Amino acid sequence: MIAATPPLVVFVCATRQSVADFWLKAPLGQSLTTLQQHGVAFSLQLADQNTAPLATLYNRAIAHSAPEQILVFVHDDVRLDDLYITQRLLEGLAVFDVIGVVGNRRLQTRQGAWAFAEKMGQWDHPHNLLGSINHELPNRPNGFNRYGPTRCAARVLDGVFLAAKAATLRTHKVLFAPELAFHLYDMEFCQRAHRAGLRLGVWPIAMTHFSGGQYDSDSWRQAYKTFCQLNWPSASGTGKPAAKDLTQGKAPAAPSPPRTAGAQAS
Repeated sequence: MIAATPPLVVFVCATRQSVADFWLKAPLGQSLTTLQQHGVAFSLQLADQNTAPLATLYNRAIAHSAPEQILVFVHDDVRLDDLYITQRLLEGLAVFDVIGVVGNRRLQTRQGAWAFAEKMGQWDHPHNLLGSINHELPNRPNGFNRYGPTRCAARVLDGVFLAAKAATLRTHKVLFAPELAFHLYDMEFCQRAHRAGLRLGVWPIAMTHFSGGQYDSDSWRQAYKTFCQLNWPSASGTGKPAAKDLTQGKAPAAPSPPRTAGAQAS
């Protein structure tokens, strides 16, 4: 008997909801149902009622997926709006090793989010921001956010949506950090991918995010302290980042993007 070929695309998601509620109520579950109805082939690795660090699920997917499979690490509050998502992933991963939908051309010492380089809540210069995403947020203007150009190399990516081939991550020994359970895991992952020589970039994939992120909680502040200790142990303090740019080369300027919603500081 010939074994069936596993689906090329694997969505990897942790949710606090039950399996039933994920499919009925979570934007990701609802949109996966729609993709399935339109003939999009995929598999799902879901950690339901999850309280464990995201790295627990994400690293397990990296370790046990078939080498050729494309792993998509995505939040449960994301609605995937792109019926051609498999084609988009294949196109993006033919150019880059890791792709996201929004990111930054640079990374500064002690930077705490992809969009905020100098201090949290203060947007980086528009010519450093990349990509686009649609938002639906309560009590804020909703709609499409174009932060900058897409199909571009990036230094850091937002963890709302990250994709890479399992073989690429295994070969280069790039894993997620269990120390960063729910915040800044994406920044640390990008650091590890960069150090391993992987090419990071943003790619146009239509989706809607139903969150603006959170970076003012005690858990975020503790994660930020851990993130800084992992990357800049000799730097003093945990507040304002130093103005040292860790990105090689200077990026060309891009048009100033309209911004109508918050960044995802995961």
